[in-house]
Amino acid sequence: MNEILHAVFSTQGFVLGTLVPFLFVLTVVVFVHEMGHYLIGRWCGIGVKAFAIGFGPELFGFNDRYGTRWKLCAIPLGGYVKFVGDMNATSSQPSAEDIESLTEAEREVAFHTQPIWKRAATVVAGPLFNFLLTIAVFAVLFSLYGRPVMEPTVAEVVAGSPAARAGIQPGDRFVKVDGSKVETFADVQRLVSGRAGDAITFTMLRDGKEITVTATPQPMEQQDALGNKVKVAVIGVANNTELGQPRLVSYTPAGALAAAVEETGHVIERTG
Repeated sequence: MNEILHAVFSTQGFVLGTLVPFLFVLTVVVFVHEMGHYLIGRWCGIGVKAFAIGFGPELFGFNDRYGTRWKLCAIPLGGYVKFVGDMNATSSQPSAEDIESLTEAEREVAFHTQPIWKRAATVVAGPLFNFLLTIAVFAVLFSLYGRPVMEPTVAEVVAGSPAARAGIQPGDRFVKVDGSKVETFADVQRLVSGRAGDAITFTMLRDGKEITVTATPQPMEQQDALGNKVKVAVIGVANNTELGQPRLVSYTPAGALAAAVEETGHVIERTG
């Protein structure tokens, strides 16, 4: 009996603690992505037959005054915008017979009959809106809660690492990375993470004097916040709360937006 209860509550915990939040985040990301396709497509004069969140049987839906069917489907693992002229949800190139089967009015607003710049703008709009969503999320978080940062001081050097071979020691403080001034430990990570195999010059502060060392970051597989495995470049140093002296940086709305754009750029750089 105990084993059955344990299995039930373990499953319930997985569903509520992992699966539901994952599906919620996925739905938001998909909705924003598809909304990008939809809005720019409409702006370009392309007709839209359907806007769907999920796949499979329709659970709920309605038609708007432009003839677009908005619907929520049973399988919440994606979504799509179906333009006039699309023979399937992937917007793949229709055959000549399929295009001929369209009415003259449909051909005028069909996706595949539009100039290439309109099609390109519509396709690019999806990922562009996801970038804008990321910036908006970071901006709201930074504006409301600030940004925790740590001083760029070395607490530990991994034996045999590029940092150890370069002569970096615990207690050293990063001043510059290849000429770029750093103010936090995260700044160092951002400037290093995308440069595996590149020789980087570090300006360090040791005992009140600046010294210069060169280290070549090596790739290391890590998990990001969503559990995805990504490769980042590291030199083998760590920080801690004692030396890092964590503090919270507050932002004005404009400052939060600028920091959000910068952080989004760093995320793209780290994940390739």
